[in-house]
Amino acid sequence: MNKKRIVMMVANEVSSDPRVTKEAAELAASYDVTVIGLRRMEKVADSERLQDFDIVRADVRDLQRKHRVYRKLAELIKLGFRAVKEKNVASFHAHDFEMLPFAYIASRVRKARLVYDSHELWIEQRADFPKWFKWIVKKVEGFFIRQADRVITVNRSISKELKMRYRLDQSPLILHNFTKKIDLPSIANADQDKVIVLYHGGYIKDRGLNELIEAAYHFPDRVILQLRGMGPLEPELRKLAAPLIQSGKVQFLAPVPMNRLVHAAREAHIGIIPYQPTCLNNLYSLPNKLSEYAMAGLSVCASDLPEINALNNSVRFGELFDPYDPKSIAAAVSRMTADKQILKQFQIRAWNWAQTTGNWEHERSKLLNLYDKLLGEA
Repeated sequence: MNKKRIVMMVANEVSSDPRVTKEAAELAASYDVTVIGLRRMEKVADSERLQDFDIVRADVRDLQRKHRVYRKLAELIKLGFRAVKEKNVASFHAHDFEMLPFAYIASRVRKARLVYDSHELWIEQRADFPKWFKWIVKKVEGFFIRQADRVITVNRSISKELKMRYRLDQSPLILHNFTKKIDLPSIANADQDKVIVLYHGGYIKDRGLNELIEAAYHFPDRVILQLRGMGPLEPELRKLAAPLIQSGKVQFLAPVPMNRLVHAAREAHIGIIPYQPTCLNNLYSLPNKLSEYAMAGLSVCASDLPEINALNNSVRFGELFDPYDPKSIAAAVSRMTADKQILKQFQIRAWNWAQTTGNWEHERSKLLNLYDKLLGEA
């Protein structure tokens, strides 16, 4: 019996996007899944098979030297044309706003269903977007989101915002982007003389990393700050932390592949998330790294943002702080490390949450149920 086809569309090379690959792999057990992405580099193949689903890529290597705005639009159009060529499609699945108009066109040409997967508040992801641009995007997204048969997003706050903003008949399905479940034999021992506070992720603006470095000057003596990642702010951060690097209080670690991120975090005790609410998207964020830290057996020290606050009230995985105030960050770390037994309890509660509800295995059935109902397979 032939499986119904689902065609996903995403404006990247696919394989390094964990949300897209997790969703595609989950649906591939019941449906014929193809993900259409972009080929921007020579080393990336035009097509490949990954975890029981197919990846095909629109070749946009010839556009890489064009002006950024022209290149972006041309890439999306090429990807859209590639999607329209797909036949016998039951549903087109648009990952994020950039793909929504093109997935809509493809769904109408092929008489297929349309699912919109909003990974974030796209229009609100940068504070420096000009008002005229946000007005245009809001109008475009507002039209196309109401044409979608189903809408998915990543947390409660964004679901509520999308429903209110675009007057949707039903709330978007909340499909948290939690990491896959990993069974670890033990968690880091909080009884050690040294306590490691870990940040892993990009060194980019609005992540509160400058304030985090400044806070490290006030950390207790036995606390070491480790940063694992890469990004344009690294030289600036290294300069700011120079005395602490020399004394061993701050350590910059080499990045690791995405599939090794949780394992690499296991030696730390506290995972830190100093994101700053510089835009509405940041304010409503529930960063993926919170789930990654918890799965590694780390307690969590994080910015006091609505989604993080609500989860901490339920789980009690650690302490929250004002991400604009280095003294507030340092005080939260000091509270967590003042008592070894309290720190251990934070770790245990975070890990228990990750093993029960804070994982992809707990979330993924929502996606399959949505498609079974949408395509008449329930």
